[in-house]
Amino acid sequence: MNLSDSTTRSVAGWKPIGSRELGAALRLVVLYAISGAVALVCLIPILWLLKTSFESREFVRDAQIQFWPIQPTLENYRDVITNPHAIMGRSMLNSLIVASLSTLLNVAITASAGYAMSRFEFKGKLVFGAYLLLLYMIPRTLVFIGMFLMLARLHLINSLMGLVITYAAGGIPLSTWWLKGYFDAVPVEIEEQGMIDGCGRLGTLWRLVVPLALPGVAAVAIFQFIESWNEFMMALAIIQSPELRTLPTQIVYFMGFQRTDWGPTMAFSVIVAIPAIIMFAFTQRNLVSGLMSGFSK
Repeated sequence: MNLSDSTTRSVAGWKPIGSRELGAALRLVVLYAISGAVALVCLIPILWLLKTSFESREFVRDAQIQFWPIQPTLENYRDVITNPHAIMGRSMLNSLIVASLSTLLNVAITASAGYAMSRFEFKGKLVFGAYLLLLYMIPRTLVFIGMFLMLARLHLINSLMGLVITYAAGGIPLSTWWLKGYFDAVPVEIEEQGMIDGCGRLGTLWRLVVPLALPGVAAVAIFQFIESWNEFMMALAIIQSPELRTLPTQIVYFMGFQRTDWGPTMAFSVIVAIPAIIMFAFTQRNLVSGLMSGFSK
């Protein structure tokens, strides 16, 4: 290659692509293609749900496969809102109460537990941490009967407080590990300075450590709230009174046991999902950054 060709290429900013860069680019393309295919597969049920919720009744059972309504209508949503059997307002209030209280209880417990695992050395610490991970990996359906019997002995069947305790307890293992990771990143010197100024352990935790780890605490709280809002099986088993049902369980009674009107049922499902979607949309940046921060510790 002569000098003129080299000068021309350097001026144009062109550089030959090596095999390593080409391999990295191909891996990135394959990764994006696989991610896009997985995302498309996950979106298909959601698109079908939205399409059916806006579809006219005469076309709901149409054999034609398409992801937009043949004859769009808001009749399904009107039926859900005006139907007295839906008990929409009461069920939404129940879900809000259960999700909020279980989130507050879970964060209060796991913040203290995560702080203890982060700052203190005690006998059986590794065993306790492994126990928490093992407890989280056990499917909840395996402990379903035991939880039901325990709540029955505590007279918490058909009670919103029974759901609050169940949901808060179910999220303790994972939330404790996440918060431990966030608290590990808080310098111990800040706590020592707070103790010099007169704060005790609890005061240091809630006045200094938790505010400094607020993105992580918020991520755990959002995750717990969404989990509690969407939970179905335990709520279906514990709650028996119609006025105490949460939104996910109310869908079952609304759709009926013999004949299902899929248009209003899908509209009901969309309404149930809207609060969780709105919360995630406004907090996804803090949620993702908080979760990634916890996993990186």
